[in-house]
Amino acid sequence: MSTNSPGSTDKDMYGKVEEEILAQKQGNSFILTTAQGTIGEITYSLVDVNTWVIDHTFIAPQYRGGSLGRQLLDFVVEEARGKGRKIIPACSYALAQFKRYPEYADVWEKSNTEYADPYSTGSAAASRDEMP
Repeated sequence: MSTNSPGSTDKDMYGKVEEEILAQKQGNSFILTTAQGTIGEITYSLVDVNTWVIDHTFIAPQYRGGSLGRQLLDFVVEEARGKGRKIIPACSYALAQFKRYPEYADVWEKSNTEYADPYSTGSAAASRDEMP
């Protein structure tokens, strides 16, 4: 006997209904949507032809604590790699992830601190006086 009868919903091992989340590129951003609407986004702007600034990352409160923010960041990083671009992580989330995970080192533009978030602890702008 099949456990998926017609009309049933997909459930994870804890009995929660799984929700389909779609990722889409929109201009200089990636968004995550469900049937209820947008639940996450990451935006970036162009500093010059070779450099992007990630300036905003948002995940709706009920979806935080998982991997959705990191997935959005990875979409931007993969696109930058594919186009040979560098990234300035100006939003606090992106900066924290760039510091935590060495796999972002190849796209991290550290020499241009003009767009860094001066309010983030340990940001490039906040720590520029510590640089030799």
